[in-house]
Amino acid sequence: MILNAPNPFRPGAGRVPPELTGRSNVLADYTAVLGSVASSGEGERPWIISGLRGVGKTVLLNQCGRDAIDAGWIVIKLEASSSQPLAVQLAKEIYVALRKAATASEKVRKAFKGTFAVFRSFQIKIDPNGAYGFGFDVQPAAGKADSGQLSTDLAEMLESLGLAARAAGTGVLLAIDELQEAPTADLEAMNVALHQLGQDLRPVPLMFLGTGLPSLPAVLAKASSYAERMYLYQTLDVLSPEDTKEALLAPSQRERVTWSTGALDMVQDVSGGYPYFVQACGKHVWDVAASRTIDVDDARIGIGRARDEVDAGLYKSRWERATSAQQEFMKAMAQDNDAPSLVSEIAARLGRAQTAISAPRQSLIQSGLVYTPRRGYLAFTVPGMADYINRHGH
Repeated sequence: MILNAPNPFRPGAGRVPPELTGRSNVLADYTAVLGSVASSGEGERPWIISGLRGVGKTVLLNQCGRDAIDAGWIVIKLEASSSQPLAVQLAKEIYVALRKAATASEKVRKAFKGTFAVFRSFQIKIDPNGAYGFGFDVQPAAGKADSGQLSTDLAEMLESLGLAARAAGTGVLLAIDELQEAPTADLEAMNVALHQLGQDLRPVPLMFLGTGLPSLPAVLAKASSYAERMYLYQTLDVLSPEDTKEALLAPSQRERVTWSTGALDMVQDVSGGYPYFVQACGKHVWDVAASRTIDVDDARIGIGRARDEVDAGLYKSRWERATSAQQEFMKAMAQDNDAPSLVSEIAARLGRAQTAISAPRQSLIQSGLVYTPRRGYLAFTVPGMADYINRHGH
C-alpha cells in the first residue's frame, strides 16, 4: 500500500467515484435545464438515461439529485422494483419530501399547504394501510387525486407538487432508478401522467429523470407508443481511453501519486473503459503499489486481483443464477465476445430452430442478463460477461 496515502478508489454499485469523468456533457445539459426551470417556473421535457450495468447510471442520478437539493428543489427519488407497485413507492417518497417541506421555511410550508391534502387523497387510494403522519391534522382534498385511476391521480398529485413548488419559487425533481423493473401497467400510468403535465400551456416546474438498462426505451414505448417522442433519451456508454485515464490520474494526483504511462495503458486496455472495473483496478493497483509512482508491475498484480473480485462478485453470481438452458444460450452468445449476437447464429450454434430458443431468450431478457440492441440481435447487459464465460471455459 502507498505510504500514508488513503485509497481514493471506490468500486461498488452506486458508489460515488473520486472523479466523475466522461459525464460532463450530460451534467452540463442537466444544469442548464435546472436553471431554465428555475427561471421560467415551467417544466421541461422528461429525461431517460439508459446504459449497461455498471456504467454509472445510478451515480449520475444521485449526482443530479444532489445538484437539485443544492439548488433548493424538492427531490423525490426511488428505485423501481418488480415486487412492489410503483405507486406505493411514489407515495412513500412523496411523503418523505412533504415531511421535509413541512419543516422548511414559512414560505415553503404555506406554498405546500394544499398539497398535503392532495397527498392524503392520493395516499388513501394508493396505500390505505400506510402510516403517514405530518404532526398535524390533514384532511383529504375532495375530488383531487382520488379517482382510483392511477394515471389521473398521479398527474393531479404531481401537478399539485409542481404548483406548490412554483409558489415557493423552486422546482420538483422526480428521479426513478431501474425504471425497467416497474410493472408495465404502472409505466403506462406514469407515461400518461407525464404526458398530461407536458401538454399544459404552462407546465409545472417538475423535472422527471428515469434511468435503466438499454431495454428501457423499448419498455416505455411498449407501455405507451408516444413515449418514443415524449422523452429526451440519452445513453451512457463505457469511458473513452482519455476519460479512463483521467478517472485514474485525477484522484491519484490529489494524493501526490503518479502513474507510469505503461501502467495507465494496461488498465485502460484491460478494463475497456468499463467504469465499475476501472474503479476495481484503481483500488487494487493502489493497494499493491509500494511507492508514489505506480508502475507496470503494480498494474499487472492489481488488475489480477481486481479481475478476481469482479469475477466472484459480478459475473459468477449472474452465471450461477441462470438455468442450464440459459447458460447454454449465453455460451453461444459469448462466441461473439462483447459484440451483439445475431439470434439466427445463436440458434445455429445450438443446433436448433429459432422458434425453439425463444423461451430461454425471453427469460434472459426478463432477468436483465441480455437485451435487444436492435432487431434480430442480442447483447449482454454487463460488459465483459462474454470474456468471463470464455475465460472460465463454461
